[in-house]
Amino acid sequence: MSGMTIDIIQYTSEQLAALTTEQIIEVKRVQLSKNRLTRNLEEKKRAAKYKLVKAGVFRSQIWEQICLEFEQSYTQEIDNLREGLLFYLHYGDQTSSGESNPYPLDYSLSVEERAIVVRDYYNGAYTDPQERYEAFLADKAAKSYVGEMYGALVDYFYADIV
Repeated sequence: MSGMTIDIIQYTSEQLAALTTEQIIEVKRVQLSKNRLTRNLEEKKRAAKYKLVKAGVFRSQIWEQICLEFEQSYTQEIDNLREGLLFYLHYGDQTSSGESNPYPLDYSLSVEERAIVVRDYYNGAYTDPQERYEAFLADKAAKSYVGEMYGALVDYFYADIV
C-alpha cells in the first residue's frame, strides 16, 4: 500500500502493519472503491454543472440542491464501505485468537465501549503512568480490538506521562 493514502479508516500505521495479508488486500480494495466513488462524485458534479450552464440556469439554487443530493449519496456509500470494512477487520481478526487477554474481548460492544473497557482495565491495573503506557503499547490484542480508537487510547495514556 506504499504511496496509497488510506483514509477510509483511521488506523495507525502500526495497526495497519499488524494486519494479515488478506486484511491488507481488503483495506486496499475498499480504499480503491472509495477513491473511485470520490472521482465519480466530481465527474457527476462537473457534468451537472455543464448541463446547467448550457441551459442558462447555473446561477439558480438548482446547482446547490444537485450537489447536496450527490454528496449525501456519496457520504452514505462511503459510510457503508467503511462499516463493512470495519466489520471485516473486527470479526475476521485472527491476531488475538488463542492468546489470553487481561480483559474480555466482547465484540458485541461498540468500538467506543471496547475502548472504555481497555482504558478502564489499564487505569485499574497500573498506577505508574509510564508502566501503564508501555503495557498498553505491548498489548497486541488491543490494536485490533479497539480498532480506530487505538490511536486515541495511545494519546490518552501518553498524556499521563507528559
